[in-house]
Amino acid sequence: MSERQTGDPIADPTYDLKTGRRPIERPIVDYPGYHVLDQQENWDEATRRVVLDRVYQVPPIRFFDQHELETLQALADRILPQTDRSESERIPIAPWIDHRCYHHIIDGWRFDNMPPDHDAWRLGLHGIDEVSSRRYDRQFVALGPVEQDKVVRTIADGQPPGDTWQRLPARRFWVYIVLRQIVSVYYAHPTAWDEIGFGGPAYPRGYFALSHGYPEPWEVREVRPNETTD
Repeated sequence: MSERQTGDPIADPTYDLKTGRRPIERPIVDYPGYHVLDQQENWDEATRRVVLDRVYQVPPIRFFDQHELETLQALADRILPQTDRSESERIPIAPWIDHRCYHHIIDGWRFDNMPPDHDAWRLGLHGIDEVSSRRYDRQFVALGPVEQDKVVRTIADGQPPGDTWQRLPARRFWVYIVLRQIVSVYYAHPTAWDEIGFGGPAYPRGYFALSHGYPEPWEVREVRPNETTD
């Protein structure tokens, strides 16, 4: 099981209760030698600029304060761990959420009992610390991985303790703010595309291998454990 394939971590027999980590194993499916950015010359200029900015133009932090930023990063690390990558290879998540909040970027809709996204993030990160303090008398960033998982599970279950959660629906914050935005940022990045074998933008070249699972000429065949590329 890959570290990023998270089910119920505490019930997972490979889960180390002391460190909160699983042993790093080869992914269930791999695409050896595949790099989606090798295809960038086939994209139009606007598309290429957008994709490359995700890699080389990571925005500065301008919305969250230092503690909020550290809490957000710790939260992202529990949802999509990247400890199997070097620091330079990790997908930046917190800066893009900060960018979204700073510029008030929205989806164009929200639930009538939810505040705007940037306010929801501020409230929710404070609420995470409330749960941590009530359960462990420490802030979220000071907890170990197993304790952090228990805190986020309490919020995901929808009835966490704390005054914040009287104003912020915990379940909706978890699903529509936390999970939706963190996962969206992760899978908008070319490193994640390499990981899942995604061919990248279809415009203007397009796709033409439309049946029987045939790969495009530029795609790499997936490899599963104990298989070779021969």
